Amino acid sequence: MSKNLFRRIRLPLWLGRFGKLSRGQAIALGLVVLVVLVGFLPIVGCPIRLSRPGVTITLWDAPRWPDESGNRYHWMQRKIAEFEAQHPLAEVILVPVEWSSLRAMLNSAKEAGQFPDIAPLDISAGGITLAEVEAGLLEPVDNFIAKQKDISPQALAAYTYGDQLWGFPSSMTGHSLLLNLDLFAERGVPVPVNGKWTWEEFRSACQKLTFDRDKDGRTEVYGFGTYILPGYYEVWPFLYLDGARPLSDDLTQYTLGSPQGVSALKKLTDLIYVDKAAHPSTGSSAVRGLFDLFARKDKQEIAIEPWSAWAIDYLKTQEGMITNVGVAEYPSGVGGASVSVGGTGGFVVFRQDDAYRRSQIVALANYLTSAASQYELARGARVFPARRQALDLEPFGDDPLYARAAEIAFTAESLPRHPAWPDIERAIQREVQMALLGIKSPEEALAEAGVAVEKLLAAAAAKP
Repeated sequence: MSKNLFRRIRLPLWLGRFGKLSRGQAIALGLVVLVVLVGFLPIVGCPIRLSRPGVTITLWDAPRWPDESGNRYHWMQRKIAEFEAQHPLAEVILVPVEWSSLRAMLNSAKEAGQFPDIAPLDISAGGITLAEVEAGLLEPVDNFIAKQKDISPQALAAYTYGDQLWGFPSSMTGHSLLLNLDLFAERGVPVPVNGKWTWEEFRSACQKLTFDRDKDGRTEVYGFGTYILPGYYEVWPFLYLDGARPLSDDLTQYTLGSPQGVSALKKLTDLIYVDKAAHPSTGSSAVRGLFDLFARKDKQEIAIEPWSAWAIDYLKTQEGMITNVGVAEYPSGVGGASVSVGGTGGFVVFRQDDAYRRSQIVALANYLTSAASQYELARGARVFPARRQALDLEPFGDDPLYARAAEIAFTAESLPRHPAWPDIERAIQREVQMALLGIKSPEEALAEAGVAVEKLLAAAAAKP
């Protein structure tokens, strides 16, 4: 067949000028000339299409921590430069956005049908909703995410829906209990070993930490205190204490009114009204007042309060604050395990039709959420890693309180991903507050919360 092919090749007349060439020599010379001509095509304006062309990746990102010049995108700019150096055919275009406008930008992108390739959105009511996942906007990443076993199971759960993984976790948040260790020492109360205690141990400590400091017949110091406010979740791990959760796994039913939910809330109300070991302001919305009662040296009227990690930094950087502080887990209940509540941050990849393009985009997502990148974020932005390997690098090695809080956050459960969650949460918070203020019993409060939540669930289910 090859001989017949070469016989069909008609040689240009000018090849005869090279003298007497055999047919084979003439064909070889013609092929050389052809290769040379092809090499000149780009010069004369005829581009050659590569079999795997360069890829332009559009990446949204929001501000991180500032560098010396105040640039809050410096970390992402550096990560992009590193990635492009390792992937010469990839170009990443950074689109700076504000955290507060991410959702609005996504809505605009949906209207225009023009999505970024990667964005720092979580799967929640504040980021990507389940309706958008079901609509096929996102790329399932089960087969692309690197070293899944290294990632917190709770972080993976936060990005899992319908047995598929829809994002690359990079950071976690969580709440823990802060302890005034000077008050523990003053009252001879043992600090929980490794920050772990049962409900009964926690309750006993609160009772002993409640006392009349100046012997005037009135209690000045209380073992515990916390607040209730929509959008804040310091009290919620106590509601999870005996195994209850606000919604069923399929997000269709209210479940906090179960016997387990009632028993957990009753533990808190008993701490306030039976043991009288919680500050009278517990359950109010007086956030700053309760924090000051714990944190200020000239107050020190509450020994234990739940907070997120910002409070640790605040105590260290502000004058007039207590300095001898410990970090502990929430107490364990009937199930025997402590629970914290938080959130998971990371990146999602929008749907891609081209396999090679997809491979470059998920490579960038993996690079941005690697253990090394999470370590850098932890050091710079003071966020908790979602990878065990990043925690093992000890990003908070010089801060044992933050390191302990990071371990607690690593197992923190994310909130339900129902699209109506903000309204559901407000309905529950309102009734829990009524119970903590002594206005309603735990049974009555959680039952009335259920009536409101079931209406919200029904309305959400009826939407097309």
